[in-house]
Amino acid sequence: MSSTAHHPPAGTGTGGCDPGAVDALACIAAGIQRRAEVTQEHLPQLREFQDKFNSARTEYTKARLAARTDLDEAAATLAEVREQIRCRVTHEQRHCLQQAVDEVFEDIRRCTGGWGCCVDDCGCAFDDTVGPDDTVATLSARIARYTADTLAAAACFTGLDGELTALPERAAKIKTDAAQLLADVCDAVLGKDVVRLYARLLVLLRRITEAWRGFATVSAFVDCLCRALLCVLRGWQAIAVLEGARAELLCKEETRRKACERKQRETVEEVMAEYARLCPPCSAQPEGTGEEDPYGEPPHDFEGAG
Repeated sequence: MSSTAHHPPAGTGTGGCDPGAVDALACIAAGIQRRAEVTQEHLPQLREFQDKFNSARTEYTKARLAARTDLDEAAATLAEVREQIRCRVTHEQRHCLQQAVDEVFEDIRRCTGGWGCCVDDCGCAFDDTVGPDDTVATLSARIARYTADTLAAAACFTGLDGELTALPERAAKIKTDAAQLLADVCDAVLGKDVVRLYARLLVLLRRITEAWRGFATVSAFVDCLCRALLCVLRGWQAIAVLEGARAELLCKEETRRKACERKQRETVEEVMAEYARLCPPCSAQPEGTGEEDPYGEPPHDFEGAG
């Protein structure tokens, strides 16, 4: 992959020698250097993600086993709670409470972004090709868009990695809350607010079913983690290429700006250099050809004067 669409060949110009080729080479080097800098900047993160992914299947399997144990115990406790309070709540109350739980958890899903894999193929389509019509502005826009998508994928990976500890902790809390609910049902005072107790029961039952955050199996979780890792990798790869191309274009713009300033500042010298290119010494006219000076007086015929 090239940082720009094409580079003019060195050595073009007057007599096969073009000093501007040095500037062109310097700009190519600037692009290569910038590409390397961006790659080195994000390589530690990629290494870290790679290491975490390599151990993810084993660690997530352990996390699910621990969570499953606590969730099974919580489910058994909640079954006991249901038996104790079901008959104390009317059918209409149970129906309304279930509707309320469904609506609240749907709101939670929307505001948290939902469960399941947090990356998709559409958000990881990175094009690192640079065409002849690309400019600093177009490259900057693509870099900004790709950076946002890559950071989102990195956040997804980090969130998934956090599940290795969050899942067991979440399951343990559900187990604790279920035990507390059973104790409150048996309490002489707290046990009177049966509608609230039933609401707590439904909430905990829903939390059990959603404890896996949309990942039915270990393989589904690991596959999502892999997709997030590849998205981050491809994103930074494309951004590095585009950053290099942008650096090269910026260098060329700066070179042209300096050349323009030099021509304004050293106009006579530039004119003489252009004159030497247009009229090299070997093709100079012999003296006394009588060619008119386009800005001088026309030649006089002294013999015919007077």
